[in-house]
Amino acid sequence: TVETMSKANEYKAFWFSYYDYDAYRAKYKKRNASTFKKYFRKVVKKGKSLGMNCIIVHVRPFGDAMYKSKYFPWSKCISGKQGKNPGFDPLKIMTSVAHANGMKIEAWINPYRVAAGSTNYSRLSSKNPARKWHNNKKTRRNVLAYRGSLYYNPAKAQVRELIVNGVKEIVQNYDVDGIHMDDYFYPYPNPGEDFPDNISFAQYGRGYSNKADWRRDNVNVLI
Repeated sequence: TVETMSKANEYKAFWFSYYDYDAYRAKYKKRNASTFKKYFRKVVKKGKSLGMNCIIVHVRPFGDAMYKSKYFPWSKCISGKQGKNPGFDPLKIMTSVAHANGMKIEAWINPYRVAAGSTNYSRLSSKNPARKWHNNKKTRRNVLAYRGSLYYNPAKAQVRELIVNGVKEIVQNYDVDGIHMDDYFYPYPNPGEDFPDNISFAQYGRGYSNKADWRRDNVNVLI
């Protein structure tokens, strides 16, 4: 029946966040392709037992990558240190396991977030584009500090290009069923503390009567 077909096509997804990579690292002393596949297979089977048909996996929580990227450094969530190769490709394994078990998989990125709870650029990998930009006076404002964290500046064309290129390499190199873009907006405002983009607004905000409309349009352009 139509109702049966409709139910079969329902989108029933669950998230596999960066916390779950931490859980994997805590559980297994030997961290390699074999143990990660074992861990993720259990996750997928648990999801299926609960009636799920799609898993949304974190591949860029902090301007990093859970796959071999030419733009972003390896995530510390999988290897323990940003920029350190874990010795296997998590996204390749996750895509293979999900599809082998009849489940769709979407790659989840946080486009603007670079670091949470720290504004120390030296903690970032030397290959991190945010750190490279910060070290160059011409590109320093591509990354901004706000509320004790670091964010890519949505007003900058270079930033948008980086994010788009990061998405391109995922869909070109991995058989994912979608891109799940989270936090595609400016950081939540802190009362009395404005996001420090006055210089960018003065530079690029002509034609906008207020900063809020301009910010929204910066996000629209990225999307």
